[in-house]
Amino acid sequence: MHNYWGFGLNIKSEIAFPELLVHNSDSSDVQICMGTVPASIEGVFIDEPEVNYTINNNELLFHVKNIAKYYATNGNSIIVEIEDVEIEMRTIRLYILATVMASVLLQRKLLPLHASAIIMDNQLILITGDSGSGKSTALAGLIKKGHTVFSDDVIVLHNKLATVVATASYPMIKLWDDTMVKLEHELFDDRSFIIKPGMDKYGIFFHKQFNQNNYAVKKIIILKKNGINQIVSRKITGAEIFKELAKQIYRPMLLQDNNLLLLTFNLFSSLMNTVSVYEITRPEECSPTDLLVCVESLL
Repeated sequence: MHNYWGFGLNIKSEIAFPELLVHNSDSSDVQICMGTVPASIEGVFIDEPEVNYTINNNELLFHVKNIAKYYATNGNSIIVEIEDVEIEMRTIRLYILATVMASVLLQRKLLPLHASAIIMDNQLILITGDSGSGKSTALAGLIKKGHTVFSDDVIVLHNKLATVVATASYPMIKLWDDTMVKLEHELFDDRSFIIKPGMDKYGIFFHKQFNQNNYAVKKIIILKKNGINQIVSRKITGAEIFKELAKQIYRPMLLQDNNLLLLTFNLFSSLMNTVSVYEITRPEECSPTDLLVCVESLL
């Protein structure tokens, strides 16, 4: 078994994960094993063109058609049944690190949020927003400027002593090739780790700088794309914060339980009262430099 740390959890896995942080521990919060998943479970069934899910309060049965089946239960167990033995393991891992781990976190009453983050003054600045709006691009630009990376793509929210804190997911930034070209920096030149075969997107690791601590959230920057001519920013307050954060829940279709909806409400309500939230709307075509200038002005 391999021993890792990710998403705030000690993970023992039969599958090797170069994306995760190697971390030896006598105990494990989650075990990942190869095996046979149940044929069916009770719950809400969601069928999509390439995947389907069955979800209940304590289980996820997730089928990526012609690739693999995954079964997550009790917030501590993942079983993987591969359908296509020719498929590359990084594709198998991709779904574990995304939908399956999101389910495990929710089973443990932890909320995954679709956001990148940097550490400033021992607190977190979150960068979230629409898909393709530039979260990872902005994060990479801030790293290039010397800011300290915390997490890319996913953070985990939970309460600690009546304060909302966040935990990092794993030490990898995902960048499209054209973004790497535009960034023009040696930190982002390595194209040896393709996220998924056939995808022009690469993983940049930062294992040595990875921070396993929890931090309170100080500020949230929400990125949006629109058919405008220039970048504009504004501060948002009140119920609008709740509305915008709800859009950034990672894998929201997994929230089928009223207790999870209440958890989300309580976490977001706490954030509304303790953080500053800004919205940046950018044109469809926007240079990383221009976006970075606007983001930095709000830090």
